[in-house]
Amino acid sequence: MDNFISLLYNINNGLDSSNFSELKFLCKDLVPYKYLNGIQDTSLFIILQQMGYINKDNTSLIKELLFYLKRFDLLLKHFHLPKRTIVENMKNPALAQISPYRRLLYELGNLIPDNKLAEIVLNCTKVLPNVTLENVASLWDLFIELEKRYIISEDNLNFLKKMAQYSEDESFMEHILTYEKKKAAAAPGSMNIDNDINKNQTCRTDEVDAEPIATVNTSISQFSSSTYKMNNNPRGICLIISNFDFSKARNAGQQDLTDRRGTEKDEESLFKVFSELGFKVRKEKDLEGNEIVQTTKSYREQNHEQNDCFVCCVLSHGNRGLIYGTDGQSVPIKDLTSCFCSSQCSTLTGKPKLFFIQACQGKDKQKLVSLPTDAHRASDGSKFSDDLIPDEPDFLLGMATTLQYVSYRDPVHGTWYIQSLCKQLHASYQSQEDIISTLTKVNLELSKKQANHHETQMPQPWTTLTRKLVFTKL
Repeated sequence: MDNFISLLYNINNGLDSSNFSELKFLCKDLVPYKYLNGIQDTSLFIILQQMGYINKDNTSLIKELLFYLKRFDLLLKHFHLPKRTIVENMKNPALAQISPYRRLLYELGNLIPDNKLAEIVLNCTKVLPNVTLENVASLWDLFIELEKRYIISEDNLNFLKKMAQYSEDESFMEHILTYEKKKAAAAPGSMNIDNDINKNQTCRTDEVDAEPIATVNTSISQFSSSTYKMNNNPRGICLIISNFDFSKARNAGQQDLTDRRGTEKDEESLFKVFSELGFKVRKEKDLEGNEIVQTTKSYREQNHEQNDCFVCCVLSHGNRGLIYGTDGQSVPIKDLTSCFCSSQCSTLTGKPKLFFIQACQGKDKQKLVSLPTDAHRASDGSKFSDDLIPDEPDFLLGMATTLQYVSYRDPVHGTWYIQSLCKQLHASYQSQEDIISTLTKVNLELSKKQANHHETQMPQPWTTLTRKLVFTKL
């Protein structure tokens, strides 16, 4: 056994059972929870070592954790650090690896007596209907359950404020208010998605197939100074659903659903860029309507605890609020996005869910010409929907076009939108730019393109993201 592993064992032997529970809670943002759940002894330290957080030359995280546990005896024994020295060192926020939000929860948990746990859990039954004392052994467990359902987060502390009644320490509320003041002071303000893009500029394009067009009507989104955690490798799953062969729909009488020549180019570009961004890319081809729904649900049911993000790209024919399976069956976009709301997929709670839809959202064009489109005339009475994403945080929907318009597909080079999206995602990864700025550049690029007779196309993002999303280099 080398000296470093021996050190980890010796520190472990000095900790008690309550310390292990607290350590796991403090490390929740660093280690996927599925690995934390049930670990014992030195397993946590071994995992931290394997993930590169600690090694024989870098023990700063161990010292920080022992500091939060107030285990000054172990700091002195194993690192020869007196209490005064470590206290002074930790006054420097740049040295902290545990987030201010995680530290806040830890501090608040220590201000509530253990004998209040049963009462708190009982009073949480409205927001945590399936959680009982059987699976909540500590306040740390309760906080994690509240986080899974996005009842509390670093941007939403209202529920925590209500818990002040269970603490006899007046500093409980002071901790929360201090955190909020520091967070507000660090916020840069708002970020705008420019909706004043010049649509009169032109550029030459190749022969096109069409899909829905749009004018930008994107609302202003507010972002805090923090960014989504994006450091796992792989970051998560990117699902690509690509429909080309619509012969089954045509055999059923839907003659306007032509085969989507060029979609294979979009598949290749998406696979390449999302692989570069650190995702596990999964491709599904030529799915009928019911198969699209079932495939999406199968990814909802997977455990995304170790992932930072989820991406779904759909390449198909469509209409207002809908996409079509190869059998002509319509699927509301909302049915796909809502699969991943907190109540349906708790392991993606608080994490960004990105959807990119390459499909017509109508049949209108600025000037009509006889070009093939990905728009279906929907004479079948299919349900249209303007409500595209869940009414909760952390969703982003990138539409090739706004509702009621067509968008363009080059049979040789792929669709305007997906090709521009992949190009800008690659550039943003190199420059470390956030996703909203990236989509704005997609809007700008497409605003300069024109098809026959001065037809154009404008994508539209819909977002409830609460933080900046940057695909940091792994």
